[in-house]
Amino acid sequence: MKIFVINLDRAPQRLERMASLFGELGLDFTRVSAVDGRDLAGRQARKGMYYDLGSGEIGCFLSHIKCWDAATKADGEYTAIFEDDVHFGAGARELLVDTIWIPADADVVKLETTLVRTLVDRDSAARAGDRSVRRLRDTHPGTGAYIVSREGARKLLELSADFADPVDQFMFNPVSVAWNALTIYQVDPAICVQEVVVGKDGAADALASGLKHERPVQEKARGTEKLMREIARPLGRLAASVSAGLRGQRWGKVRFR
Repeated sequence: MKIFVINLDRAPQRLERMASLFGELGLDFTRVSAVDGRDLAGRQARKGMYYDLGSGEIGCFLSHIKCWDAATKADGEYTAIFEDDVHFGAGARELLVDTIWIPADADVVKLETTLVRTLVDRDSAARAGDRSVRRLRDTHPGTGAYIVSREGARKLLELSADFADPVDQFMFNPVSVAWNALTIYQVDPAICVQEVVVGKDGAADALASGLKHERPVQEKARGTEKLMREIARPLGRLAASVSAGLRGQRWGKVRFR
């Protein structure tokens, strides 16, 4: 399987770290020079469903487009794409040296978790070592680590010709046009998690942290509004769990291991 790592030219330390991680796994990768948002400062922001895309978000999306384009031309059927701030769990090598475990109809297989609650099928479509591979049924943001098929990459290229939303929402949100065109699976437990989720390295520059500052921060509820949310939250979770169970699905966080 071809492996791409997206890396900014101005972030050599991150590239060195990824080279060390893949070296420990005994795997080679190809560096993809990320599109730097600083070079797009004069580009007009795009109005999407969520907020106006800043230059960093646009650069991130264009970087993934470069990977999708290369994936359509790669020798193998599948390409693994990583951003340069991921951490690996146990057994990552086994999933990246073989493709036999990937469901035949998969366009995308998400390898990471952002530790948010999402919806997956209760039954596994396949097994990847001691991990399940389940259909993803609801929003699970993050494009830190995923596998894309050649056909999936072709679809993503076609559908992103006039993108206006963050690349993770474009790929992994049911309201996106891409969602209905793709068959997406989730490795569970995930083998990757991003630095922005776990904060292990305290990285403050480059891709992921730069995007964090471009995304609007939702104001926290206070007073009566906060109290009502606290009361409603467990009831909402219970209702969601019951509904998911009736559909043969499971609602919860994808673990990292």
